[in-house]
Amino acid sequence: MSDAGNTAWKAIDIVPYGAILHVPADWEALPPVPANGPEILRATGGPGRNLIVFKVPARSLTAAGVADKAQERLEAHGYDDFSRAQVRFGGRPGVALDFVNRRTGEGAVLHRTREYFAVRGNAAFVLGMGSTTWEEHLPLIEEIAERFELPG
Repeated sequence: MSDAGNTAWKAIDIVPYGAILHVPADWEALPPVPANGPEILRATGGPGRNLIVFKVPARSLTAAGVADKAQERLEAHGYDDFSRAQVRFGGRPGVALDFVNRRTGEGAVLHRTREYFAVRGNAAFVLGMGSTTWEEHLPLIEEIAERFELPG
């Protein structure tokens, strides 16, 4: 599934926020998990292919400021190896924040994640996707983020 260019896509309306998430046609939208805080949607394309969309208060911050706050929380939970880039996300200036969750112990696994941030009005939208096979899934992750629509 690393050849995102030949993928058939479907749109998932994120009601009532007016956002539209485009995912491969064989992916399934799932309800948010309330225990995961401000999550508004999750989707899966099978084992190891998952994403989550969050909506959080922007509190007058830019996308970079919201990413800073997210990084602080993630660092407090043991995530590390952070890097970021300025990107367009949801049709506006945004930030891509990459980080790693290093699970230790028997069967240690390196799970790399990218979160995209954009601000619309008083809300920040975050699209998070990760993989244990980063190089294989990165083209699809980038394509899903590129297609994300955040009108208004």
